[in-house]
This record gives sequence, C-alpha cells and structure tokens, in this order.
Amino acid sequence: MALRDATASRVAVIGAGAVGASIAAMIHEAGMPVTLLANPARAESLRVNGLSVNGRRYDLPVDGGDGSTYDLILVATKWIHLRQALPLIASAAGTGGYVMSLLNGIRSEGAIADAGLRGRVIPAMILGIDAVREDRRVTYLNRGTIHFGSAPPEFPVPDRVLDAVASYFAAAGIPCDRSPDITRTLWWKLMINVGINQCSCVLRAPYGLFQRSDPARRLMTDAMREVVAISRAEGTGLSDEDIDAWHETLGGLDPEGKTSMLQDVEAGRPTEVELFAGTVCDIADRHSVDVPVNRTLYRIIRAIEER
Repeated sequence: MALRDATASRVAVIGAGAVGASIAAMIHEAGMPVTLLANPARAESLRVNGLSVNGRRYDLPVDGGDGSTYDLILVATKWIHLRQALPLIASAAGTGGYVMSLLNGIRSEGAIADAGLRGRVIPAMILGIDAVREDRRVTYLNRGTIHFGSAPPEFPVPDRVLDAVASYFAAAGIPCDRSPDITRTLWWKLMINVGINQCSCVLRAPYGLFQRSDPARRLMTDAMREVVAISRAEGTGLSDEDIDAWHETLGGLDPEGKTSMLQDVEAGRPTEVELFAGTVCDIADRHSVDVPVNRTLYRIIRAIEER
C-alpha cells in the first residue's frame, strides 16, 4: 500500500453527494491528488459540471471505470446505490487497494467484503460533518471526524495500513480517530442515525430544532434508547452514556444544518430507513426486544416516501 507517501497515494472517492464532495474538496485543498470514481453516465456529468463546495468549483480527475486502480477508495454513496457500485469499486481496488465505507448504518462493510474484497475493508464512519447538498451545490461548516479501525475476525486490517491511513488523513487536514473498538463506534453512529436522521425527516427540521426543543429531543432520545437496548442484546457495548455524548456533539452543529435523510425527503429521493429503523426492527425481532418508536418511525417514513 503506497499511502506512506501521502502526496503520491492514489486515492479515489465514489459518491459525490454532500459528504463525498466535501471530502474530495478537502483533499484537493491540501494539495493532494484525488480522483472521483463513478459509473460512465455519472462520470460524464462530473466532468462537465465539476463539484461546487462552499461556493467554489472543483474540476477534479474523473474515472468512469477506465481500469485504473487505487490504494484507497473512500465510499460515500447512498446505501440504495451501493450494490450497483460494487463491481466498479472492486475493479478499482485491484489486487491490493483498500476500501473505506463512510456510509451510514452497519451493513455496508459486509456488502463490500462480499464483493471480493474480504480482508481489504476498513470499517469506518464520519461523525460531526454538517454538509448539505442543494441541487449541485454542497456547503459545510464542520469537517467532522472520520473514525476507523480494525474489527477482527470479520474485518481485520493490518496496523501498517491503519497507520498509513491516519497519516494520509492528517496530511489532508481531515480530522480522524483510530478507534480501539470500531464495532462499538459503528453502533454508536447507528444509534445517532436512528435518532437524529429519522426524527429530522419526520419533523422536517434541521439540527436547530433538536438543540432547542425538548419534545423533539425526547423523540430522538427515545428512538436511540431502543438501539441501546438491542446493542445490549448483541453485546456491542452501547449504554445511556453514549446518548449523553451525542447530545454534547449535537450542540456544536450548525443549527441550519440538515441530516442526509431530511435532504433526501426534501429532494424527493428514497431514504435510508431500511438501514436505520429497518435494521433496528430486524435485530429486535431476533432478540424479542420491544422497539415501538422505531416501528412507528419506519411506517411514517415509508409513507412519506410513497407520497
């Protein structure tokens, strides 16, 4: 893996939505090479229109599946688009590249591994970024932090690779944290998504409502408590203290910032409710855990999608 020399590393980002475009722009701003990976039709659009991030246009190299391979591929697609993108990701990873998923939920790592990349998936999540996409324009105030690590036996990653990734992000000016228990960290992100994403979608509200409204915070918290309950059943380590930690993080976000699920609803796109309430309900069924808030949120959000 060539990530030891950050300026010479071959890194690609697939999924040029709010998070993907922001990350690609950060890397470019640091003077480091980065390529946008996309299917042929999307690749042509990116070549013509570029990226617009915080009011600046970025015309980055675009790979529409030309056979190039990369040391690291950062995946920032939506869950509903991941399966279609897997052949392109696997081809671009070649025989030695690693793949890091920044998708929400806890399912994407397994899906990527099953695409012929087992042993080369770096479990990760990004937390605290408040990127918003409106049409083709992306804006953000907070860069957030990428948390990543090794999760043997399912997702083992050598220390040398984790060290290289940490050095790369540091050189790119992207805050990162090497988590000693990335499985627990991913579950924490699931808990947050289940709370803030779904409730913001139903209430059609930005972060500011949850910062100032007690009823909104209670709804969000009740949904997250159900994730803590299934975490206890699964043995992934969440507790009520994790909910308190999220409340502290929430207070520092842009009040006008919007979750990805709210952005999807406003744009008329399908949501990731299957990744959130759908996952909670499936796991709850296995352990006979009662999750009435998430069952109700699931029905409401599916109804919103159908409307």
